[in-house]
Amino acid sequence: MKQKKAYSTNVFVRFLVFIVFSIFIWRFKIKKIMPEKVKKLKAPYLVLSNHVGFWDPFLAGHFLKPFTHFVSSDAVFRNPLLRFFLTRLGTIPKKKNMRDSQVIRDIVTVIKQGENVGIFPEAVRNWSGTSSPMDPSIGKLIKMLGVPVVVPVLKGMNLLNPRWAFNMQAYPMEIEYKLVFNQEQVKNLDSIVIFEELSKAMFQDDVKYQEKRMIKVKSNTRAEHISHALYLCPECHAIDSFRAKGNDFHCSNCNYTIHVNDYRFFERIDQGKLHFKNIRDWFDWEEKELVKLVRDKYLSQTQDPIFTDKEMLIYKNNANGKLISAGKADVHLFHNQIEIAFYDKEHLHFNFHDLQTINPQTKERLEIFYNKDAYRIAGTKPGVSALKWEVAVNTIWKEMGLTAKMVPYIRV
Repeated sequence: MKQKKAYSTNVFVRFLVFIVFSIFIWRFKIKKIMPEKVKKLKAPYLVLSNHVGFWDPFLAGHFLKPFTHFVSSDAVFRNPLLRFFLTRLGTIPKKKNMRDSQVIRDIVTVIKQGENVGIFPEAVRNWSGTSSPMDPSIGKLIKMLGVPVVVPVLKGMNLLNPRWAFNMQAYPMEIEYKLVFNQEQVKNLDSIVIFEELSKAMFQDDVKYQEKRMIKVKSNTRAEHISHALYLCPECHAIDSFRAKGNDFHCSNCNYTIHVNDYRFFERIDQGKLHFKNIRDWFDWEEKELVKLVRDKYLSQTQDPIFTDKEMLIYKNNANGKLISAGKADVHLFHNQIEIAFYDKEHLHFNFHDLQTINPQTKERLEIFYNKDAYRIAGTKPGVSALKWEVAVNTIWKEMGLTAKMVPYIRV
């Protein structure tokens, strides 16, 4: 009897997804740039891509004839509809921001079956369209697997499908495929050299890309939900103060107001100072500023909250792993703990030693793993940034010397 392959796929689901994304690619005028050596490459090989939009795996793998099994965060499998499709597409789940030896074994198994594996080495979708720092261990994984490496560089994805937006925004992006390493190069190169060359090959800056192309972004919601990415006002330094509508957003604390123009660059509506012309520069500045703020608060051992998210919905996993409502609470970040202050029950306190991971999800949701329990914190009002929590906690972990818990893509 023939043994069933690990992460086998469903032919009908694969065909259905192929048709849907063929229409998707036609609708949004997505262009591929693929050299002959990539077209002719036979499986197995690694597909390593930059990561911006929700649909990246489907788009990066669409033009490759040998089917690719992508590695995805186990968080997306909690959605029943996504779980239905992802399991039938042979998607390999991974615990987000946690050391997961099982996913390495799964990748090795699929490669040994003669099939391709796709990984996003940045680990998460970036927020500003500029590639994030990666974990150098990807070089060791490439060396261990010993197969060629293809890199699809998604160009303009942050203009088509920003991580912080809820809707697609018409923009003719490109996917450029590169054969970065053949099998002989993987065999002979040092893992550090592999990592350095991969970082160069994968790097994409959508701000520079758009500055060269200057193609209009056809949307009437270019600013909506941008506060998920931009949580710190450069005028008054208020946190989570932005409110957005259509193509404009403003600070509710000081009324600093920005218009996102047709090319997704920033303009002042009035005659005041424009601190940043684009999301990349603003994002880089606020990350540094928040790291400094949290570090100063940590070192001073202040007893006041560093910041607070009010009226948040709290969910906790039950015995079956399903997230169920635990109530409404204010969530405080202190220098030594996170406090979930329920309105009608005993408060929860998470110390940073036992806190395993903390990461932002889509919309206003934050996921926390603490002592083997999973929690989801969701905003009841638009504009609450979950990202600031990840930046702040990684800053505290560094100050505490808990560097093994830190993620590589936040520059602390």
